[in-house]
Amino acid sequence: MEQHVFVSYKHEEEVFSQMLIHQLQAAGFRVWIDTEQLRAGENWREAINYAIKDSFALVLVISPNAQKSEYVTYEWAFAQGANVKVIPLLLKPTDRLHPQLEMLQYLDFTDQARPPWDKLIRRLWEIQGESQPHTVAVARDAPPAVKSAVAALDSHNAEERRSALKTLAQMNHPAAYAALVGAVQHTMRDVRVDAGFMLAKQTSYQDPAAVPGLLDALSDEDGRIRMAACKALGDIGHPSAVPELLRILTKEPDNDIRWQATGALGKIGEAAVEGLAEALKDNDWKVRRSAADALWSMREPGAVVALAEALVDRNDVVRQAAAGALEGMGDMAVSGLGEALKNRDPQIRQAVMDMLNRIGTPAAQEAIRVAISKGTGRIDEKRRF
Repeated sequence: MEQHVFVSYKHEEEVFSQMLIHQLQAAGFRVWIDTEQLRAGENWREAINYAIKDSFALVLVISPNAQKSEYVTYEWAFAQGANVKVIPLLLKPTDRLHPQLEMLQYLDFTDQARPPWDKLIRRLWEIQGESQPHTVAVARDAPPAVKSAVAALDSHNAEERRSALKTLAQMNHPAAYAALVGAVQHTMRDVRVDAGFMLAKQTSYQDPAAVPGLLDALSDEDGRIRMAACKALGDIGHPSAVPELLRILTKEPDNDIRWQATGALGKIGEAAVEGLAEALKDNDWKVRRSAADALWSMREPGAVVALAEALVDRNDVVRQAAAGALEGMGDMAVSGLGEALKNRDPQIRQAVMDMLNRIGTPAAQEAIRVAISKGTGRIDEKRRF
């Protein structure tokens, strides 16, 4: 029987682990995982022992949760005792690793925007004694057309590289998909960028594996490519794109591209709130307006305090965008507006009271009454109801 890869992880990391399993299977590896049902059985330890002994490598997903797990600790410790290679993947920063783990070279998966899938696949091939002469790893049982396309990705001819990517994108085969994912990490920038766009389109903008290539595209000299990358990243909606999209929002000279980044951040949602709140303090009013517009489309309660401060922005367009965002949230904004009433600036407190009055719901009116009773707000009675 062909040996498999044993995946050891804590079930709080289920989302990443399923992605990991998918990548391994697409590369042609058989995968064995334990389940909560197996652990609850009487022969759990015996089943795990056999599964680990029959594997050629154990891939260990490291996180604070995994570090505390007696099951995960047992699995990697047993693997070392059985002379099975252990490949640690650092998913989240973890303090005080076991000394035996600290001795092993891990693959860093903490950067969600650039997961080193190809390095992992290469490491597994090395353990099996297989050679991978090309930059992108390819499954042993991949169709000849896939292997040929992968070889062409290393061509010195840019058109041949692009043609190879198109071939992979058009093939309905797991090995072709895995090669396209690997191409997003290629050493040549044009391959990374083109692979990112093709992978995004092929998966209907659902696969975050395309993000690294699209992030590279944000630095392209061609504004059309930067704009297309912003749109694609917004459609995918993965939080790892937030820092670079914020860079576009604050540094991009082209208003149309900055506007596209604004829309993308709005689609990503909660993960972008903190950065957008900071952008509301930018010296450039256009940046502040874009940040307010992005928050307007998101309707995220976590943005209320920052938007409340923007109600007194020195630019009327920014003020209008902040007011529209808060009024559009309605009752969702009331709690945050209550917090904003603690601001030391009397202008902000008055603007918040006015906004509560504009929202006008019973919850907003109650917040006004509480603020007046506590002396934290003042309001023109003529504008109150």
